[in-house]
Amino acid sequence: MTLYTTETLCAMIGILPATLRSWRRAGLVPHTANSEGTYSSQTFDRVRYVLDLTNAGDTLPEIHRLLNAPHRYRRSGWQCRTDEVLTQLGPRSTEELNRLLRTLGTHYSGEAFVNYLLRPLNLWLRSDNSPGAVFRLARFHAAVLQHAGRVMALSERQKSVPIFLETASTTNETEIWLEAIRLTGQGCRVEISPNVTQVPAEPTRKYEHHLVWCGAGISRDMKQYFKRKLDQDYPVMLCGTDTQEYPPSRN
Repeated sequence: MTLYTTETLCAMIGILPATLRSWRRAGLVPHTANSEGTYSSQTFDRVRYVLDLTNAGDTLPEIHRLLNAPHRYRRSGWQCRTDEVLTQLGPRSTEELNRLLRTLGTHYSGEAFVNYLLRPLNLWLRSDNSPGAVFRLARFHAAVLQHAGRVMALSERQKSVPIFLETASTTNETEIWLEAIRLTGQGCRVEISPNVTQVPAEPTRKYEHHLVWCGAGISRDMKQYFKRKLDQDYPVMLCGTDTQEYPPSRN
């Protein structure tokens, strides 16, 4: 029978140990049933099932009802999670907003938390022209910065994959921090260089992976520089929503 340690299970599923603990506390996943602290194949399958449900935006209480009283199950989905955050972006306590992001960031995988909630909300807030839109966007950006700083600091104490995340270009000031949150949620320890300078950044230590975020293209000089590094077997890769080279005349 195949058995999985916490670290192996989390790495294969794509969640953090803190997320697995929150699912156990909610009664969605059984605790380890042996002295070695390993999980069975049946538990592995249950964790994957819970992941699928959370990826659809289900809350932990909703999943508990589905598992234990299916006739009472009602799905709320990501729109409800978005509305919860939007409510806290109004004239509410900053601590309440930060606490909500901490909770959501623990209950959901980093991939789902960022791609299904934070990124769409970031784009929506930047297109919103209703009264109070500037205030809500500023609150959102500050909360994202606070959350990114928190999870990145926590990852320093974990057995995490070290990654250097450099910014070549962005479409907005928040997106690079969302990527840092997503990577941290995948079990990475991220050092971030958030400023766009058109000069290659220097990591403070050696990293197994060097990611270059391109939210709005990359200059020819920067792209050629990283290509030369790649040819020298340096572990660098372009990532982001637009990795195309832009004309030299672009500012």
